[in-house]
Amino acid sequence: MCETCKTSTEMLTEGERDFDIRPYELNAWAVCPRKCWLLQRHLMMEAHSPYVELGRMLHQESQERAQREPDALTDIPIEDIARLDKLAGELVYEVKHSPRMHAAHRLQLLYYLHLLRERGLSVKGVLHYPKQRRREIVELDAAGEAELQRALAAVQRLREQPLPPTVERPMTICRRCAYQELCWCEEETP
Repeated sequence: MCETCKTSTEMLTEGERDFDIRPYELNAWAVCPRKCWLLQRHLMMEAHSPYVELGRMLHQESQERAQREPDALTDIPIEDIARLDKLAGELVYEVKHSPRMHAAHRLQLLYYLHLLRERGLSVKGVLHYPKQRRREIVELDAAGEAELQRALAAVQRLREQPLPPTVERPMTICRRCAYQELCWCEEETP
């Protein structure tokens, strides 16, 4: 294991292990559990990623469009856990650049709907991919709730692991991942 991974294990304090799971953790877990493990230990490699920057620009454009809508609210916090992209009427919007990680996006939106339901607000979600002119309605039904609970339990178990999960070989998504250098750095030999 590389030195960064060894020292990052110490970065997650006992108090943080019990903290609410953040939506970005759930999204990262659905894409790659190792990425999620690294994020949980505050290794934020995405700050300079061109793909994350594209997402920020898309988010900004979306926010500006939504502000022109009379009944839309944007960038809404759910306590210190999450921030919704947009709430318009009884719809929560999650705006994404590309549907390539659709399952992760859907899981993240299900979590938003779950958090809102816990706070007494029953709404539907919309996965919105503006560049593809695609929208998908997402509802938190029994199957979605079960899927979400399984994922939340898996993310919690990941928090408790002292070492990152192994990835046998690079996946297709690794080429664009900001964590590529951490995952595929040379392993130390005993």
